[in-house]
Amino acid sequence: MGTRNSRSHRRLQLLCALALTVGLLFIIAGTAWAHAAVIDSNPKMNSTITLAKLPTTITVKTAENMKSGASNSDLFVYGPSGKLISQGDATIALNDPTHMSVSIKPEKAGVYTVYWKTVSADDGDPDQGAFGFTITPMASSPSTATTAAPIGTPIWVPIVAGIVALLVGLGAGIGIGRTRKHL
Repeated sequence: MGTRNSRSHRRLQLLCALALTVGLLFIIAGTAWAHAAVIDSNPKMNSTITLAKLPTTITVKTAENMKSGASNSDLFVYGPSGKLISQGDATIALNDPTHMSVSIKPEKAGVYTVYWKTVSADDGDPDQGAFGFTITPMASSPSTATTAAPIGTPIWVPIVAGIVALLVGLGAGIGIGRTRKHL
C-alpha cells in the first residue's frame, strides 16, 4: 500500500509541476506577444460599415506605447483601387502614445487595407501587421453597420490563463504538502 500511495503522490506532484510550468509559459508568452501590436482601430478592423460620408482619418490603438517618428511607427492605407491613399506620415498622440492616426484621401466604397508598423517605447521591440475594413455605399433606406470581431486573441487571455494555471498548480502543491505532513 505504501508504494501505491507513493506513486500516486509522485504523479500528483508531476501534474502540479506541469501545471505551474504551463502557467509560467503562458505568462511569459503573453508578455512577449504584447509589443506595440494594434488591438483596435477606427474604422474597426475586419468590419463592414455603411457610411454616408467616407472617413478621412484612420486611427489605431496599440497594446503598448509607441516610439514616435515615421521610421519607428507608421500607417500605410490603400484604397479599393490598390493605390496608397494615406496622406503623409502617421502621428502619435502626445497625451496617449498608444494612439496613432493618419489622414487619408478616401476613394469610394470598397475594401481598404491598413498596413502598420510600430516600435514599442517600453522595450524597443518592433511589430507590424495589416488589417482591412469594407465600406459599403449608403442605401436609400437606413441600414445598420455590422462589425466583425477583430481576428486574433487579445493579450489579456493568455495572461489570465497563465495566472489561473499558476494558482491551480500552487494550490495543488500546497495541498499535497499538507497531506504529506500528515502521512
